[in-house]
Order: sequence, then structure tokens, then C-alpha cells
Amino acid sequence: MASITKHPKSKYYSARFTDALGRRVCRSTKQTHHKKAQAVADAWEKAALQARLHELTQAASTKVLGELMEQTMGESLNRQTIADTLSGYVEAARTTLRSPATVKRYEPVVTSFLAALGAGRMSASVASLTAAEIEVWHRSEIEKGKSASTADYGLKVISAALARAKRLGLLLHNPAEAVRTFGHASESRQPFTNAEVAGLLNVASKEWRGMILLAAWAGLRLADAAGLTWANVDLGQKTLTFRPSKTRHKDGQPLVVSMCSELVTALETLPQGIGAAPLFPSLHGRKPGSHGGLSNEFARLMKAAGIDREKGLEKKGKGRQTRAKSFHSLRHTMISRMANADVNADVRKAIAGHSTDSAHRRYTHLSLEAQRQAIEKLPSFTAGQPA
Repeated sequence: MASITKHPKSKYYSARFTDALGRRVCRSTKQTHHKKAQAVADAWEKAALQARLHELTQAASTKVLGELMEQTMGESLNRQTIADTLSGYVEAARTTLRSPATVKRYEPVVTSFLAALGAGRMSASVASLTAAEIEVWHRSEIEKGKSASTADYGLKVISAALARAKRLGLLLHNPAEAVRTFGHASESRQPFTNAEVAGLLNVASKEWRGMILLAAWAGLRLADAAGLTWANVDLGQKTLTFRPSKTRHKDGQPLVVSMCSELVTALETLPQGIGAAPLFPSLHGRKPGSHGGLSNEFARLMKAAGIDREKGLEKKGKGRQTRAKSFHSLRHTMISRMANADVNADVRKAIAGHSTDSAHRRYTHLSLEAQRQAIEKLPSFTAGQPA
């Protein structure tokens, strides 16, 4: 039976008990109260007995620690499950940090990981999660036919969720950090040439013409351009104010960019609206993916303009092979043209909304006039062509 004793020169009680190897040992309880010290001694002996009988499971250990905390500190052990930890990370991202599109990518990762663990393990304490379990799931993603980049992205999401749990004091270390990524060849969209942009404008409707020029001059992504209303546009001031869907939660501030004369002229040819009226009624609200039709519709414009939709790197499994040129290539076109025209990098980042460094966002303050001077350096796509 466990007992406690106190040395005259120490303020703490020591516990005497039989350890897991059957030895009689003495350990400081770090307790100054008699009853609390006895509770610690009893808990240690109980755990040692279970270990000798090979009954000290994860659940039993957690129970012993929980009882010990309640008896000595008056607090319950914060035992959060793996499922709660991951779903909590997704909810935190949804409400505070990330764009809806980013959160939407988190959800299938968490679902896949929990399904791989099974109902029993997902209900276990997050502190019991091992690097081996994460690695098995990571490899299973490849076995299901997913690309290395998709599997590595999933690992990144799980690691971020566990890093948050560590910051909250639920973990002593992040087991995902021990799992190596597969690594993958990187690829990027290719920019359109000036002639290709002009070709697209020649075959485009008025609405698609405006969409193309918004991407080529202001760097808008497909969904952002299609979602614009007249409230976002000030033709008199030649400015466009909007919140990029990919980064809308980063600092809470809308992006304001200056519009060049060619872009303003194209928008002036559209039926004028006010307030929440869509800038491009036939395209408004449609999704950028193939299901929404916008990407496929732009692909047909490329075909009509005689632009080759060359494929990117060949991929194995379920990961789709991307195209080297798409609507997003217009954003690359804008940035490349400014770089080739020796436009200052800070100005380029401000116009593109590409600040990935918090210090850059804090210390770079570029006026609309500086942006206007920058874009006016570039030649027109449609000089001499009818609007």
C-alpha cells in the first residue's frame, strides 16, 4: 500500500509505493497538503499495478491522470478527441482565418483522415495519435490514386490542425512533423502573349471581353471577376474595389486597384447598372470549375482564337492534369508584362494583391496614382480595334 512521508527540511511530501518492476521506491509528490499527497501516491501505485498486470492501456492512463488532476488541482483533464481536434481546426479556420474556398479544401482532408482511423480511434484522445498512423494514411492517399501534391497538401492540413492543438496545450509535440512529404514537381500557368490576348478579345462577347481585360489588367481571378457588381466599379475615378475570394480574410481590407483607359472603355460599353446589379449578368454567380461552366466556356474562346490548350505535367492516379494556359494565365500575363516593363516589384504586388509577407503589407503604402502611372506604361491590347 502506498504511504507518504515528509522530511523535516522539505516542504513537499514524498510517496512510497511499489513501482511497475516490483521495487519499493520513494518519489516527491510536489504536494504540501497531506490528502493531496496521499492521492498522488495512491494514483502512482494504481498505475504501477496496472502496468505490472499489463493493463495500463492508453484509456487507463488517461483515467488515472484525470482522477489525479481532480484530486490535487480541482480541474478535469482536458481530454479532446482526435475528431474534435480536427473539426475544431476547420471551424476556427472558417470563422477567423481562411477564405471559404480554402476551408472547403480542408473538409475532405479531415473526412478522409478520420475515416482511415476508424470510429474507435477518432474518439480517442488526440494525445494518443502517432506519427505512424498519420504516415499510413498519407501513403494510403497515394494508393487511392491521388497525386503526390494532393497527398502532401492533406498532410499539411493535418499538421496545421495538430500544431494548433499543441499551441492550446493539448499536445506536447506534433506527430505529423515526423512524416515526410512525397515531394512533387512544380508547375505554373504560362502567360498569354499580347497577340493571344488580342485574339481572345476579338472572339469574345462584351461580357467576356470585360472579364478578360479585368484579368489581364487588374489580375482578377475567374470567380472574382464573374462575381463583380456595379458597386465594385467607379468609372469616374477609374477604380475597382473588391475582396479577393482567395485572401479575403487575411487582413479584412478590400483591394483597391486603378483601372486603365482600355479597361474603363470596355466596361462603359456594358449596360450600366447600379449597386448590387451584376457587372456581367450572364456570368454572375457561376462557379469557375467545369461544373459551373465558366472554365469550359473560356476554353471554347481559346479554341476559337486558335490558342493551343497545351497540357501541363503528366500525372498518375486521380490527380487531374492541368492545362498550361487557362483564364488564370491572364493574371500571369499581367504580372509578367509589368515586370518586363520594369514596374517596381512593390507596385506589382500591390496591384496583384500578392503580399505574402506581413511586413510587406504593413510597410508598403502605394497610392492609386502610383498604380495608375504603372499600368499606363503598358501598351494597349486592342489599339486600332473597334470596341
